[in-house]
Amino acid sequence: MAEKKRMPPLRIDEVILLVDAYFQIKGIESSSLRNECISELSKSMRSLPFYPDLRDDDAFRSCAGMHMCLSNVGYIDPANKLTFGHGSALQKRVFDYYCERKEELNRIATSIRSLSCMNITLLDEYKDYIGGQLLISYHRYLEATDKTVLRLKAECLNYHRTECVVCGENLEIKYGDDATSLLEAHIAVPLSQHHAHMSISTTDILLLCPACHRLAHSNPELFDEARLKKRVKEWQQHV
Repeated sequence: MAEKKRMPPLRIDEVILLVDAYFQIKGIESSSLRNECISELSKSMRSLPFYPDLRDDDAFRSCAGMHMCLSNVGYIDPANKLTFGHGSALQKRVFDYYCERKEELNRIATSIRSLSCMNITLLDEYKDYIGGQLLISYHRYLEATDKTVLRLKAECLNYHRTECVVCGENLEIKYGDDATSLLEAHIAVPLSQHHAHMSISTTDILLLCPACHRLAHSNPELFDEARLKKRVKEWQQHV
């Protein structure tokens, strides 16, 4: 008898799709509609770029497998009070983060699906990113290649604009002639609004010092300029 192949572990983007599907299916009573949702979840999982070599394997992210994964998420859900199951730590982390943000979760999941067929280099440093590795990798790609971003950075170089709009630090005072090359452009568009071939305007871009830019990328909530400024201000008050 051939040994049953073990499927690779779920990546965080897959878990985001899974938890979103769990919340969507939870309110559906029709078994046929539930099965359709599970079938769509299976197709979405198989289209993601994480395991391209397994897409032709019928067992990979199959409907039966998705049904089992959804059951595991149900075990994590405290509303169910189940006494058996084995949801993973990653599934619990995503569930806990998004259980009060279901609309945002659905938008994030939609954005992940929209990028699934794009040839995006996945950045390993974001493999556990709560907003999804695919979305933040695409975001970083846009910051490095988008024409509007590059044009604005060139203007900063020409006009010696070297002040971070969040913390207020003027990089020229500390770094002199190197300041303009250190100022970074952050696309302040929520990850849930990222999609294939999105257009960036100058009003979407914040000019940040490297520290504030890294902070902005640390959590999807901090893509918002007001929240980012509030977080930096709180830290400055405790220094």
